[in-house]
Amino acid sequence: MGKIKNIYKDVIYISKITKVGKKKLRLFLSIVLSNLTVFADILMILVFANLLSSETSESSSYYIFISLIVENLFLLPLLIIVRTFIVLVEKVNIHSLQLQVQKNLQLHILNEIYKKGNYSLADATFYVNNLSGHLAYFYGALAGMANSLIQIAVYSSFLIFTDFQTISAFAIGGLVLFFPTRLLLKLTRKYMHDSYTFAQQTGRDIQRVIQNLFLIKILKTSENELMLYEDTITNYQQAQFRNLAYGTLNSLFPNFITVFTISVLVAFFKFANYLTLEFLGITLRLVQTIGNANGGLNMLVNSSVHIEKFIEFQENKLEVDEGYYEINPHNHSAVELSNINFKYFNSEDFIFENLNLTLEKGKHTVITGPNGSGKSTLLGLISQIYYPQNGNIKIFTKRIGYVGVQPLILDGTLRENLLYGNQESNIEDKNLIEMLNLFHLFDDSDHNLELLISNRTLSSGQMQKISFIRSLLANTELLLLDESTSNLDSETRNLIFNILKSKNITVINSTHNHEEFEFDHHIRIEYKNEKRFFNNLK
Repeated sequence: MGKIKNIYKDVIYISKITKVGKKKLRLFLSIVLSNLTVFADILMILVFANLLSSETSESSSYYIFISLIVENLFLLPLLIIVRTFIVLVEKVNIHSLQLQVQKNLQLHILNEIYKKGNYSLADATFYVNNLSGHLAYFYGALAGMANSLIQIAVYSSFLIFTDFQTISAFAIGGLVLFFPTRLLLKLTRKYMHDSYTFAQQTGRDIQRVIQNLFLIKILKTSENELMLYEDTITNYQQAQFRNLAYGTLNSLFPNFITVFTISVLVAFFKFANYLTLEFLGITLRLVQTIGNANGGLNMLVNSSVHIEKFIEFQENKLEVDEGYYEINPHNHSAVELSNINFKYFNSEDFIFENLNLTLEKGKHTVITGPNGSGKSTLLGLISQIYYPQNGNIKIFTKRIGYVGVQPLILDGTLRENLLYGNQESNIEDKNLIEMLNLFHLFDDSDHNLELLISNRTLSSGQMQKISFIRSLLANTELLLLDESTSNLDSETRNLIFNILKSKNITVINSTHNHEEFEFDHHIRIEYKNEKRFFNNLK
């Protein structure tokens, strides 16, 4: 009972997050529509049984329910049309609900990933696409399960009304189904958990290969990587197959047991003399519905695995007080960090503790320090890539640019990359061409702004040039650099910084090679005994 309560709480929690209107009403509509088809099925079975029976119509105990159709047979095809329409509406209703839930969950998960910033591409893709899809699938499973339970009650009620003695015997036999159903549900849940784990690992294996492609080719380890991926895929497929096999067996078991039992009774005990067409038809629909209910239980059990994983994802949710970050153009300094405490997710060690730092406006400040000292993390805090646990940050502008050692290039046209994130509306093509020629992006001066580019078609130096041009075109007032000139020649580097100086842009430059630049201030981060110290050297 405790497990059911916990699942219920989790469902209510996820339901609030999805923010899809009228979910309860739409689930209720699905249940109503589905059960209308049950009544239609019963009517059709009774009508056909009455028409094929040797008894006079009026002598049937259920004749009152079907008299209108029997006496007006043109209504029978109409009933079938109405039933089909109801099924269509029910399917469209629940499927559209699932799609809306999935969409909202995808947006919610992506937003959380954006805030946290510490997920790999493989995990982010898995959570956004796979996890959200399975959670949305839960609503269909829930509606299907509710439908099946009500249908079982309706079919059983009719059978009790028409032949209480026989259905009581079947009911006692039905209790036997409880134990194999429970075992099969445990097995389906186990293999769904395995399937989830291996599905997530397949994405990580692919990312591992893509991110280390050069190293794998140079060291000739592709065969080993492919073997690792093959093992993961094999394990995933085996888990999927076993989950499907046990789930299918669970769905088929009630129908098989019932039909097999009836066939044995008919074959060896002359049970056919006691059967009527309507009893047989509705009994078979009943056990089919019990099978559907077992299938719905399988789906709910499978979904419960993904609900648990989503709850784990949410427990790591980042709560941010937006008031910690203040943008004020009248600030005397460019950046002011006060009492900043910061650590990464899933880490107990603070990178910065009680950090107080002021950076001047209109100056070029270089920040140096050993690997792991926190240079890039500092830039991440200033740009709101990372959020501190405590403290405040004041900054003089929202026009922030960034150029890193791995420049950010989108798969798109050259124009789209140059203008990405740009809020200026008066930039003409000739302005773009002038910048491209100034930076000597390509040997050919006839630049095609519709040229499709990506980080696979450009050199690292060309990508860094595009990043600098993007920042200049956006009229950046605060430029954050993280080993941004590591792939540029000295001539291009001097050109860039002369332009930055002429525009009076505030530059915060994280680098290992400060001697390559003309700068106004030099801050070195010392890292000793897991403590960081900021030293002003100039």
